[in-house]
Amino acid sequence: LNLLDSLLQESKMLFKCLILALLLLDCKFMAIMTLSIHLIFLAFGKKIFPAFMDPIAEQYNEVADPFKRKLFKELNDMKPSDGKKLRILEIGGGTGANFKYYEVPAILDVVEPNPNFVQYYDKNAAKYKNLDIQPMRQGFGEDLGAAGFEDGSIDVVVMTLVLCSVNCQRKCYEEIYRVLKPGGKFLYLEHIIAEEGSMLRTVQQILMMEGFWQFMFDGCCLDRDTFTTIKEFPKWSKIEQEKFTLPTP
Repeated sequence: LNLLDSLLQESKMLFKCLILALLLLDCKFMAIMTLSIHLIFLAFGKKIFPAFMDPIAEQYNEVADPFKRKLFKELNDMKPSDGKKLRILEIGGGTGANFKYYEVPAILDVVEPNPNFVQYYDKNAAKYKNLDIQPMRQGFGEDLGAAGFEDGSIDVVVMTLVLCSVNCQRKCYEEIYRVLKPGGKFLYLEHIIAEEGSMLRTVQQILMMEGFWQFMFDGCCLDRDTFTTIKEFPKWSKIEQEKFTLPTP
């Protein structure tokens, strides 16, 4: 958190310097426009982002469909130990873009930090009568207890394109491990930092400079090596990971 606070303070200082530089260069209109856009995002960013993501999520599903189906196949082949419905927890469920991939009878809980997703979530939830989709719970992956999830209560935890924006991946892993039943599974899909020396990695690092990308995309970080942090967490009994390149639509 101290590192995050430092980065935020640095970004704020750089933004102030940008405004000052524009004023000194007599670019008053540009300074006013930049400041106005900044203030709009500060005031309404959490509300704008869900509206932006609702159509984007469906487009992403079209591109990533074969990879998502492969990921969710393991879940859909599972049977609950008690003979009842699977208990699934999705962290950062957003608009409910993954509802279409849950084919097994299940009770689905979703934790989402941004409450402005609710209207899109509820709209999509109404389409899937085969699922027992619970009302969205506001909360964070780092503290699932605060959202009401007890030890050993979940069969499967799912996260897709969320580990890029959590404050602490390690705390998320600890919480996921805590709520999973013995023999439970954690399924994830995530974009990660590109290979060392690649042009894509350079582009990712440039976009991450001065907090631009995080500011525009609700905390998303392009430079996280989630593939490695998953492997480094010592409590998993078994790890299966696969890297792939998302095709260009």
